[in-house]
Amino acid sequence: MNYIRSEMPIWIVQVPVILIVITIHEYFHAWTAWKLGDTTPVETGRLSLNPLRHLDPLGTIALLLFHVGWARPVMIDFAAFKHPRRDTVLVSLAGPASNFATAIVAYLLLLFVRSSPAIVTRLPYVYEVLEALVVVSLGLGLFNLLPIPPLDGSKAFFALFFKRPERFLYDRAVDLYGTVILLALLWFNVITVVMSKVLNFILYTLLRL
Repeated sequence: MNYIRSEMPIWIVQVPVILIVITIHEYFHAWTAWKLGDTTPVETGRLSLNPLRHLDPLGTIALLLFHVGWARPVMIDFAAFKHPRRDTVLVSLAGPASNFATAIVAYLLLLFVRSSPAIVTRLPYVYEVLEALVVVSLGLGLFNLLPIPPLDGSKAFFALFFKRPERFLYDRAVDLYGTVILLALLWFNVITVVMSKVLNFILYTLLRL
């Protein structure tokens, strides 16, 4: 497998995987909000599986180069929900949940491919893409669960533990301060170290199954 990895340009695997993972993540934010009564995702063209509808150019480049990036956030009108606090939690967690679901499906397909050495030899690209899908999907899902604005976990946190979460959900200053904190934690490798340990533990457990 080391030979396959050394012969295959990284970007050939990374680009399609990132497109798939980001698109699924944002689509399910939009789909869940729409199902719960908010038509904003439809009106803004985000209820789509077209990657171009969800990509942020700078965020995508950052993700490819530094493995930390972002997509265009799906605009949500929290006031449109019948049960604002509950529905906000559901919409916020829909993105990470879709990533974990993607990782599970990719892992099951990976087990099937890995069970046949002939498939791995003939279709090394498929194996590499599935492997990357597992890693990137898990990583993005876990990262977005952090309760730091503007990540999904923060929106779920505010909705769960504050009676008036809209004070934080609509406050750009909260997102700005949260972004500064997030960048500081990334700069000092706090998040990177913790995420790596959690992700390595999950992957190690999966590979032993």
